[in-house]
Order: sequence, then C-alpha cells, then structure tokens
Amino acid sequence: MGEMPLRLETDGAAIVRGFLSHRQFSRIAEIVGYAFAFLDAGGGDAGLRENWILVGTIWMTNLEHCVAPELARELVTDICSIRRLTDWHRRLEWHTDYHGGGTAHYDPCFNIWLPLTAVGREQPSVELVRGSHRRMRELPPSETGVFTDEWVAEHFPPTDRIVPELEPRDALIFDHSTLHRTQPLERETVSRMSIECRVSRHPAYLAVAQARSPRMMMPRQLGKLASFLGWVRRGMPPK
Repeated sequence: MGEMPLRLETDGAAIVRGFLSHRQFSRIAEIVGYAFAFLDAGGGDAGLRENWILVGTIWMTNLEHCVAPELARELVTDICSIRRLTDWHRRLEWHTDYHGGGTAHYDPCFNIWLPLTAVGREQPSVELVRGSHRRMRELPPSETGVFTDEWVAEHFPPTDRIVPELEPRDALIFDHSTLHRTQPLERETVSRMSIECRVSRHPAYLAVAQARSPRMMMPRQLGKLASFLGWVRRGMPPK
C-alpha cells in the first residue's frame, strides 16, 4: 500500500488487490446484471439501447433508465460508466483520457478501472505504457484522440508495455495521461464487464459533476474513491 503513490508517480499506474470487499463486489455485480438483463430483454429507452449495442457502454446518468432509481443511486455517480465487451472489434485502441476523454482541464485526474470478470489471460485486460504519463502531454496530440501502434512503437520501447492480470475486486488505477488500450488477444469471442470511474479534486471538474448530479453522494460500494486523491498525496491508504 505504501508503494502506491510512488507507482503512480513513476509508472503512471498501480494495482490495488482486493480494492472491494466480497460483499461490495457482489452487490455491484448484481446491480450491473440487472441493468444489462433489462436491456437484453428489449427494455428501456431505444436510444440508450442502441448506444449500448454500438459501444457496449452505459453511463451512470442513464443507469436509472435500466434499473430502479434507488439501485442506480446506490451504485455510483455519473462520473462513472459500465462497459460490457462482447465484440472484439469494439475494443479501444491506444489513447489517453487526457487527449481523448475530455479530462485535459482537470489535473490531477485518475481513472479507476474495476473489472467484474478476471482479465489478463482468458479475457482482455488494459494494456498500458509504463511512464507514458510523463511524456504524453509534451508529444503532439492525435487529431482523432487515437494513436496508432506504429506511433506508440516509435515513441516508447516495447519493454514499457504492461498488461496487468486482475481478479474481480481488484482495481487498476492510472493517470489520465497514461497511454492505454484494450489488451489484444488472439480470439474473436470475448465476454468482459468493467466499471470505470474518474477521480479528481480539481475545482472545475467538481463543479461540472455537481451541476450534473446535485446530490453527488458517493455510495458505500465505492466510498474509497472520495478519499483516493488525498491518499495518494499523503502516501497512506484511505481509512
């Protein structure tokens, strides 16, 4: 735990084993299961369902259309999204949240990625370029927000690429300037669900989040997120 701030500073990414308790994880998986079962059965808004089919993502602002509102509020706030990857061709290519995710004005900002299935072997994890967060802001940005494999190979040695193996309940935390993509796997069929949350104490980001969701109550399941940034700066785990 004490190495976490150093890992984030040097590598731009860190793994927290057992970030969620068994009870917390079970409840999250249950609510997410409700949401996708509702959409799979043809329920809810047609626009939301079409977007889910297209990109496999449900933003928390739309979750209340898939499950009972009290369940949506119990899970996470609208700074998070749920993603189900079932089509390998929908994978994400090399990008940073800083360049392609609209977080450039919200420093410091971290992405907390919580896989709901084991990843890194049978199911794709997130592939990252270690230390890329220190250089990406200085390099020319991509017009599309996506960087080609050739571009990455030109600017970073292959030894800097890492693919974490994570179990359910683990968390991958990385800087929003860290270069990453969906892990390439030699298979056509995949089945992976994950939750992504952005954490920042930048006043501009907090103001936007507050305007979108007046309640902005961090739920029990992911309560650690609220104190995460302070933990990084202090060099100690959250209580």
